[in-house]
Amino acid sequence: MGKWQTTYATECGHEVHILEEWDRPRFCKECKAANDAKWYDKSCEECGTTIHVCRDWDHEPRVCKTCKAAREAKWYDKSCEHCGKTIRANRDWDHPPKFCDECKREYSPKNADCEHCNSTFTIPMGTQINCKEHGWDLPKKCPECREKFRHKPFKTVREETFLGKTVFRTYNSIGQLISESSDEKTFWTGTDQRRHKSPTGNTIGITRQKERFWTGTPYRETKRPDGSVKSTAEEKTRLLTGQQYTESTGGASGTKHTTTTKTSWWTGKKYRETK
Repeated sequence: MGKWQTTYATECGHEVHILEEWDRPRFCKECKAANDAKWYDKSCEECGTTIHVCRDWDHEPRVCKTCKAAREAKWYDKSCEHCGKTIRANRDWDHPPKFCDECKREYSPKNADCEHCNSTFTIPMGTQINCKEHGWDLPKKCPECREKFRHKPFKTVREETFLGKTVFRTYNSIGQLISESSDEKTFWTGTDQRRHKSPTGNTIGITRQKERFWTGTPYRETKRPDGSVKSTAEEKTRLLTGQQYTESTGGASGTKHTTTTKTSWWTGKKYRETK
């Protein structure tokens, strides 16, 4: 039988008596009893396995080690689709994030007024980032007006109001009214111009006749109410057929449109078609 010796516990530092072949204990009997009283059992919130928990811990575990490892395995790294910064995503999420928090703050959804119908609409974060990456202007029309303008070709018909005033109404290919235009003179100078209004009565542009500085070639310029140029139009003739047409250029992308005069096979009336 081994000999008894006196030593000190590694944790509490109190004097203890042990046999020579024993390892040094962490606590004396009193401290061990006090330490054991701090521990209790609880169940894992996911699988029900018993977890041994200490009352001294600042954060009590909710799941066992196995469930914790399974949870951590669901997380993965991906890159922000705009700036490339690493973001964390979880495989259980139906819609993993596309952008980091910094990009979300910089390009948070913003409200804008539709230049056509004057209604307020929201420009989403993804649309803002897409416009930024391609060098495009942000949308100036609401989704409803953009949908109306998507249905081409447009047809402009000369009509009269119930008061006998001549107006030029433009419809899309499915018969929706796009705009109504009428000729007028400016108040101070008496300059001829054509005012364009949306179906809601919002002025969306004013067209005036101009000449190019170097060549003297006549053309029409349409400006928005804020004074910025919306589009320009010039009369041209096809070389092979001699057909006259109007070529207009406008929009943030400088898109060209061609307008020709046609006759309705149903009513015999002339109208202008824009493609």
